[in-house]
Amino acid sequence: MTQTATPSAPYLKTAGSRLVLGLVVATSLLLLSSSAAAIQFGKGTYGSCQFGSCSISIGSSGSVAVNITPSASGACTIQKDAVTVTTSNSSGYTLTMTNSSTNTALVNGVASITASSATPASPAALTANQWGYRVDSVDGFGVGPTTAQTNISNPTTKFAGVPASNGTPSTLASTNAAASSGATTNIWYGVCANTTIRNGTYTSSVTYTAVTN
Repeated sequence: MTQTATPSAPYLKTAGSRLVLGLVVATSLLLLSSSAAAIQFGKGTYGSCQFGSCSISIGSSGSVAVNITPSASGACTIQKDAVTVTTSNSSGYTLTMTNSSTNTALVNGVASITASSATPASPAALTANQWGYRVDSVDGFGVGPTTAQTNISNPTTKFAGVPASNGTPSTLASTNAAASSGATTNIWYGVCANTTIRNGTYTSSVTYTAVTN
């Protein structure tokens, strides 16, 4: 006999905002979804969630707008999304992420800002016309703390590319205990741009998935 956690409904939010000097880089990164694996009845979760009550839900702070005023040498902006997972499963949960598409670039018509080729195990500093993500103290990202910054020179903070929808999801958080009051993970997105890219709004979306352990 199994219990299956109940996912929350997926939703998509988009946003854009205009920059000085006519360039807009506004990432619409948040297509949220949740799914759940079957939980063995009486296996570690019986005391905390019985008879189908072991649910899991996921929420986000909203779309992430990353505004940049580019320079010839490149300018970078870092902003975050806060993703909260709530579950009464005493074995905890795992939170992962992929791009919502096989195209991992931020796209503006035929123009694009490419995703970093670095991985969570070996993240790297962003270069001009690249974007990526990081989670402090996960994999090879380092402890941080990462902070929101706008129009800075290329940071030494290390980022990785969001994997494509058909790739291996990146693990953002994993716990071995219930999160009945909700546990929040900060996902930081960095974008760097120079004056070689055309004006406009560059967008992409990512999918977060939370599963019970």
